[in-house]
Amino acid sequence: MSETLQLAPGVRRLRVDDHFMILTETDASPMHVGALILLDVPTDDRAGLAIKLRRQLAQRLPATPLLARLVEAPDGYDSDVWADVAGADMDWHVVEEQGDDLLGAVAARNMERLDLSRPPFRLHVWPRHGAFLLKVHHSVVDGIGFQEVMRLLSDEARPAAPRDVDAALPDQSTWRALSEARFAAEEPARQAQSAARKAALAALEAFKGQRAETPVLKLSGPTSPRRSFVPLSLPLAPFKQAAKALDATVNDLFMACASWTLRDYLLEIDDLPDAPLVVNSARSYRRAEHGMFGNRIVALHPHLATHLSDPLDRLRAIQASMAAEMRRTPHDEALLDALDKPFGARDRREAFAGRTSGGGRVLPGNLTLSNVPGPAGSRSYAGYRQLHNYPVPIIGSARFLNITSRRSGDNLDMGVIADPEKIADVGRIADLFRAAFAGYAALG
Repeated sequence: MSETLQLAPGVRRLRVDDHFMILTETDASPMHVGALILLDVPTDDRAGLAIKLRRQLAQRLPATPLLARLVEAPDGYDSDVWADVAGADMDWHVVEEQGDDLLGAVAARNMERLDLSRPPFRLHVWPRHGAFLLKVHHSVVDGIGFQEVMRLLSDEARPAAPRDVDAALPDQSTWRALSEARFAAEEPARQAQSAARKAALAALEAFKGQRAETPVLKLSGPTSPRRSFVPLSLPLAPFKQAAKALDATVNDLFMACASWTLRDYLLEIDDLPDAPLVVNSARSYRRAEHGMFGNRIVALHPHLATHLSDPLDRLRAIQASMAAEMRRTPHDEALLDALDKPFGARDRREAFAGRTSGGGRVLPGNLTLSNVPGPAGSRSYAGYRQLHNYPVPIIGSARFLNITSRRSGDNLDMGVIADPEKIADVGRIADLFRAAFAGYAALG
């Protein structure tokens, strides 16, 4: 696009996919990406950890997309924008926390929505645990972009040049004129996208009926505004070895372990359906031209074969279901990445107006499973070595559980988060996952 159609330096329009991350947020389903980082902090240094992390972030934020605020376009005619700001109130954004119950506090903080009139992040520090929770709004990053933000905030990245002033937004009449020029210039591409979407929808007809229907459980229904969280870490090398021995990928084995876990748990509570559980998951379609930030993900809905009693049969059925989902993704991708249209932001806001609670049931998917990239090497913050990088995931409306895994050096670190009104003991899920991995390792 011609530079003359840009609004101003330091002002970035939200893509439609990113705007939906704001519009679909509810009190019961905050939309952010998070991580609980455990650091190797000597006891004598812990009292000053929050101060050091404030300094760390202040020096590196200008290199990230986080030093910005959300601004709505006049009348919703153009896309809403992120406008860069010179600085942030670091005392508000980096919060020192007290208390012994780290996991309970992480679960509670994870349910607090971010204020997008401020830079879209918050960092909570528990000095006595040598830990911090970073939350970044999902409209800014997906799982891959979040890890790039973590890298840019770490000791691996150098401090960035500070900003002098906030980005200057155009007045309303200038903004409208630039928007009209933008929409006119994009009209041929918009028509091409419309044709591609029609072709993709026609191609997807061939896949009709291939997905398993999402079963209804006792655990189904609206999601509460409460969460419980436990971390889980497994050594990566044995996990890779077991996957290879079973002729599977790490992701295959991760999903199979989740299947074994859920089957055993649902048998315990007498809630195992005859049909297999269905997963809400995603695949990245990010390419070099997309850059590192924003959302570039295609939904996947494989089943977990929880109706099968043999663990190897379950693994093979999961692999087959995932392969079928992957065959769909080129067509699903064509339905995404749409150029905005005049009054698109206004129309989307009106469509989602009033959504402040968990709402009704959303199909497909009983639960969410994600396996996202993480750093293979060592990492440190404010001079302290990272010990673990646990995902702190979100639960979409009407789902009851999310297990997200991420590489962290020699470990596969996982975050298990549940609605405690549906799963009373989330630690039981973590225990069953460990047992499931041991079972597959023995089979391999």
